[in-house]
Amino acid sequence: MQTTPAPNPTRCAPLAVPPDVADLLATHRVPLPDLLTDSNPKMSKGAALARGVILHHLPARALAAAVTLGHRGTTAPRGYLAGLRALALATGAIDRALSHNGCPWATVGCAAGCLNWSGHGGISPAVAAARGRRTLAMLADPVAYGRAILWAIARDWQRAQADGLPLAVRLRGTDEGPRVGWHRLRLSVSPLEAVTLARRYGLPVVAGDQLTLADALAVPRGEGALHLYDYSKAPLSGPLGLRAQSAAGWDITASMAADRATATADAAAAARAGYRLAVPVALAKGAPLPVALTLTPTGGAPVTLPAVDGDATDHRWADPAGVAVILRTKTSRGADATLADPFSLRATDHPQRLPDGLATLKW
Repeated sequence: MQTTPAPNPTRCAPLAVPPDVADLLATHRVPLPDLLTDSNPKMSKGAALARGVILHHLPARALAAAVTLGHRGTTAPRGYLAGLRALALATGAIDRALSHNGCPWATVGCAAGCLNWSGHGGISPAVAAARGRRTLAMLADPVAYGRAILWAIARDWQRAQADGLPLAVRLRGTDEGPRVGWHRLRLSVSPLEAVTLARRYGLPVVAGDQLTLADALAVPRGEGALHLYDYSKAPLSGPLGLRAQSAAGWDITASMAADRATATADAAAAARAGYRLAVPVALAKGAPLPVALTLTPTGGAPVTLPAVDGDATDHRWADPAGVAVILRTKTSRGADATLADPFSLRATDHPQRLPDGLATLKW
């Protein structure tokens, strides 16, 4: 492997996007500037901390629904999208689309009340179609798609540097990413590609084979210039688990699902391992936040975590470890409340019975 040092970037440097990346994006009508989103309202709240970008795909089984002829969703974005089906058929991806599950650890409530269907994502079929095209591109060629992500990161790195800010990158915006996981996806970066990225965007990149994205990004993350961070509902252990993601260079916040059969045990285990715990709570707008959360698994010892406001900013990497990140439950348009509501804790200081224990919020 060889690291290409980053000179001062120059806008007139050649912009030679590799042919396989260019073809993949062109086929799926995904312009490179539109791959990562920087207009997320929540991320704008943390604009003083870092330039934040996020990747949006269709979550869970939403891609299958979108390409199923005649499927009627509870809202238009959740339903059949003729353009996505046409693209899947044209690229020979219809079987992959129908079998794809972007959120293998999602509960029923998580899938029903997903934030993918809040904001513009819950109103506009065009937004859902754009996220679907990205998802199809990822399924078509995960490796070329990963290199496209590298180029997109480089563009935003240059903008962050111009603003004198770190760059914070969240790739699991609305799904868990490629089947192998973002932290295990292996790609190759040619010396020419590394030189181009360094000269055009000022991003130091490692050239070599079988690199992860974290390997390829030669920016010293310990100095705070670049943050790879995510929320994940993955289990604690295993090749796709929280520990594996952390070991690969990602800052990970575990996500709690109150309707999971092992909700309390999983959340308590993640907290004991030192992870932050993202906790959705059905709080009214303007209502005070709890100051602590206690989890008591059936037959196990309780774990108490101090609470922080997860809605003040999305930059979880700036939060301390071992806290409960309280997230107010957002409106997911078209959600069946009977399915979605059990995913969140209720706004009460009385102990709440979960499938395998108790959760108690304190004000």
